[in-house]
Amino acid sequence: MGPYGTDSPYEAFKMAEQYTLEGVTDKIRCPMLITDSENEQFWPGQSRQLYEALTCPKELVSFTAAEGADSHCEPKARSLREQRIFDWLDETLGVGAT
Repeated sequence: MGPYGTDSPYEAFKMAEQYTLEGVTDKIRCPMLITDSENEQFWPGQSRQLYEALTCPKELVSFTAAEGADSHCEPKARSLREQRIFDWLDETLGVGAT
């Protein structure tokens, strides 16, 4: 609640609702990795929505319950999540390339 300058959880929630990427996604030019977990409990569908709105180089990486990697931020499969993210970074940034 501190960043919003309020002591009210409700007011902080209402203020956070105002933050969107509407009118911004077309300005993003850097490569983006979007993770999309099955059974996302906080923002279901928003990963795909963001992916579709982006015009920059992008990749959507899905995580499934069958992998033990579902739910917000893939808490039950941290090593799989980190491996996929770091692999994407290596590939995107050209790590190890000569």
